Amino acid sequence: MLPIKQNLHKLLHHPNTMPWVFVGIMVAVMSSYNTIIRYGFSEKMLLRVAIVYPFVVMFIYYLRTYVSLPIAMMLHRYFPTILTKNVPKHVSVTVLVITFNVSVMMVWFTEIHRQLYPHFISGYVGNWAKTFFVAIPLYFFIVRPITLKLFNKLKQAHPISHIAPLENH
Repeated sequence: MLPIKQNLHKLLHHPNTMPWVFVGIMVAVMSSYNTIIRYGFSEKMLLRVAIVYPFVVMFIYYLRTYVSLPIAMMLHRYFPTILTKNVPKHVSVTVLVITFNVSVMMVWFTEIHRQLYPHFISGYVGNWAKTFFVAIPLYFFIVRPITLKLFNKLKQAHPISHIAPLENH
């Protein structure tokens, strides 16, 4: 197997690939959404989104990995019956993580766009609601199912047992 193909194969089966893909897709969509609803659809605004996109992806991934997910898991350990009584854990954890991430990002977004929001608190609450109520259905009904289906098909087409060892030359 060629080194590039072998590395792509390892990447496909790596346990951190799915979180990075989920975060990457959600950041792309939500950054574009938040910019477009406030400034309209223009090449200039989408270019701004594209410039900050890699930094926001890294920020959100690390926020999720080291802050939001551990807090969500801790809340589930301390309040298991309250959080998972009617909702499966994989849904409640995800909703909590998205809630924390949206809360942090909307503080930053509201402050950066201060000219649009002279009253920070009301601007923050409005931004939070607009983002949260789009992010939850977007993730559960579009991003997650499509990404899982795509990766499952790729993993079936390229199973882990077909990784060839590197040959010594």
